[in-house]
Amino acid sequence: MANAPDHGAEKKASKTRELFVGIFTEEHQILSVAEDATKSGFPVEDCFTPYPVHGLDDALQWKRSFFPYLSFCFGCFGLFLAISLQVHTQYVDFVPIFKGWPIIIGGKPFLPWPAFIPVFFELTVLCTGHLTVLSYFIYRRLYPGAKVKFHIDGVTDDRFAIALDPSAESFDEAQARDLFTRHGVTEVLTVEGRA
Repeated sequence: MANAPDHGAEKKASKTRELFVGIFTEEHQILSVAEDATKSGFPVEDCFTPYPVHGLDDALQWKRSFFPYLSFCFGCFGLFLAISLQVHTQYVDFVPIFKGWPIIIGGKPFLPWPAFIPVFFELTVLCTGHLTVLSYFIYRRLYPGAKVKFHIDGVTDDRFAIALDPSAESFDEAQARDLFTRHGVTEVLTVEGRA
């Protein structure tokens, strides 16, 4: 009797993919090759750099990130939290479960807004910073135990890499090698990783 096909192995195989990667040593090289690759219609999967490269997102024609808007929402949440906390502790005296502590000191009003400003500022900054970083880690799957999609030696040290998707219809290996060579590639390799 013939063995039944192993569908588990097929699923594992389908979750891996290859990237065609060019390695560069200078920042200006990765900028120029990224711009040329985008203009020529190559399927750019991603760029890897040891530090943020100014203008790389424009060279790749990537859309603006939604994170500034998300940060603004987190800041509004922090401000709302600060206002709620201070108004409740200084003014609310009619809620039986969450009773506040309204105190009149030296004839000052129940809601002394100028005195609230430092707490407004601190909680707004605290919520904006922490929740934005936490959201970024979750969005980019950088939590503990997450597996690396692709590993390219040296890109976190002193090398720059651009990865093309060889499974795309617009990919041509000879043209891609020629593009990399024109921009001073130091190494061309194929990297396998998770989809």
